Amino acid sequence: MRDEDLVDHWRSITSGVRWAEQRVGQVLEDFGVSAQWFAVLHSLLRAEGHRSPMSVLAREVSMTSGGFTKLADRMAREGLIDRRSSVNDRRVVHAALTADGLVMAQRATRLYQDALREYLLGVVSAHDVASAAATMGALSDAHAARMQDEDSGEMFVTEGAAARPDRRRGPPRE
Repeated sequence: MRDEDLVDHWRSITSGVRWAEQRVGQVLEDFGVSAQWFAVLHSLLRAEGHRSPMSVLAREVSMTSGGFTKLADRMAREGLIDRRSSVNDRRVVHAALTADGLVMAQRATRLYQDALREYLLGVVSAHDVASAAATMGALSDAHAARMQDEDSGEMFVTEGAAARPDRRRGPPRE
């Protein structure tokens, strides 16, 4: 593939995703649910018992644990989730949908699905969506820089990520 074509194809992909995401996101916003809230609500809706460890949810929505804690605080104040320590391991905190959260998650999911049908499947075929999802899933897996081991809490960093500075902490000391 020529370099110019590569750049053009990539820009088409990212632009298409960005525009579709904005339109679908607006449907959620009009309903009163932010994209981040929806990601949490939907993850919990799909989780066994509608509950999941906070650390797992943070990874699923691509947030730091501190950022996710703030998000969870707001969602708990709104009565959508409840947080409780694990019975088996007091270090693990689970988030669970409340009754109101379950209703909100179900309604938001239906709106999200309808918006995807209109703004995504109304434009491209189901086959193309499945193909793009497989491709983007492989891309995501290949470039996931960090994975946190659930049991040990250790951070594993890929070779490429280790070479990048952590800009939150300032320049490395010599």
